[in-house]
Amino acid sequence: MPRFTWLAAAAAVSLLAAGCSSSPSPATSTSNTSTTSFGTLSASQHVSITLASYLPLLGTPGTDELHSLVSGFESAHPNIAVTIEPETSSSAIAGMVQQDEVSGHTPDVVQDSFNDLKFMASSLGAANLDQVVGSARVQSLFGGPTPYATAVTKLAQVDGQVYGIPWTLSTPILFYNSDLFTTAGLNSASPPATWAQVQADALKIKSATGAAGVVSGCIGAAASGSDWCLQAILDSDGGSVMNQAQTALSFDSAGNVAALTAMQGLAKSGAMVNLSSAQMIAAFAAGKLAMVLDTSALAGSLLKAAGGRFTIKATPLPSFGSAPSVPTNSGSALFMLSKQKPEQEADFELMQWLTSAASETSITSNIGYPPLRPSIATMAQYLRSYSASNQFLAPNLAQLVRLTPWLAYPGPNYTSITTLLTNAAANIVFQGQAPAAALAGAQQQAEGLLP
Repeated sequence: MPRFTWLAAAAAVSLLAAGCSSSPSPATSTSNTSTTSFGTLSASQHVSITLASYLPLLGTPGTDELHSLVSGFESAHPNIAVTIEPETSSSAIAGMVQQDEVSGHTPDVVQDSFNDLKFMASSLGAANLDQVVGSARVQSLFGGPTPYATAVTKLAQVDGQVYGIPWTLSTPILFYNSDLFTTAGLNSASPPATWAQVQADALKIKSATGAAGVVSGCIGAAASGSDWCLQAILDSDGGSVMNQAQTALSFDSAGNVAALTAMQGLAKSGAMVNLSSAQMIAAFAAGKLAMVLDTSALAGSLLKAAGGRFTIKATPLPSFGSAPSVPTNSGSALFMLSKQKPEQEADFELMQWLTSAASETSITSNIGYPPLRPSIATMAQYLRSYSASNQFLAPNLAQLVRLTPWLAYPGPNYTSITTLLTNAAANIVFQGQAPAAALAGAQQQAEGLLP
């Protein structure tokens, strides 16, 4: 079956979901198997399941890693055969699943991004794992001798119920060209911790070297239509895109206005420039850009592009003052879509395998995603040696313990709501629009797209 571009996927989601408004709410769905009969699949039961993942889109490392993990699983579980679906983009997963449902070939386990969370739970039939598997077994997966970071365990919850197992994610970190800092007379061992310091350092580097200061993958052309990183900027100044109960939008909140007013000032000063992701990487690699705020998963691309011509370092998301910044997460969770018990049991076996300490060690080592089980970073049998030689891991681990979830908008129009917010942010920061008015306008339009 042909796969969609993200635009076509978004259209498919909106159109096909229109008939799903009568679906039960995620927390009360009763369509899945009861936990009373859920157990471990017997070795004599042979089950075939399908896994849909976007890791192959990361190139050869992602493809090789996915096949290696699945091969290892099948060797350890000879009664479970896993077929990997053809790759699709992370933004097209939801549309792909709906099309597969129409054709009767829905994948059993799906890696999907967190912005699809509510739609997966309400309209695409993702299992409530607390009900289907049992909360004790879910918490056992999260726990053990190498537990998940507590904040991470809450990232795929809807109404307090677990619908997905967080798998691959990253946090926003500030990469910087250490050599440019030194040339400008700055201490490269003391990178900026606040946005005021980012602005001061950027302007000093620009004056001394001619290099641009900072590009943010959170706002503007490099944001690529996603708001996970933008949410971190807003949350860090006391804002949020939704109210605490997640029942209403709050684009025009005082914290959001303050955050984007500060970002607008950063751009007006000349400290921050608006570049696409490709332009950003090229400028950074050429030594013409001092700082990049983006997903930590960008580390490999930046290192490869720089080719060792200068030293790249990283530091956590800057704050707006003395209060710590509030990082959000990018990335994905694993969702169970099977409806029958044997397949569900096989699904959960696979989910446990893919999120184990051994699998996380392999994923971190070969792809670069931070481990969601932080303790393995210092354990000799896992990532101690990797951690000692990888400077980008520490900022991620420091932020995992204080993550706030990337909030997903309800209903089938969530991608359009995201676009309204990201466009408003870009217009404020780089086009000089009045923050309060632009955010109020975006909110008014977005409210018309809610269920």
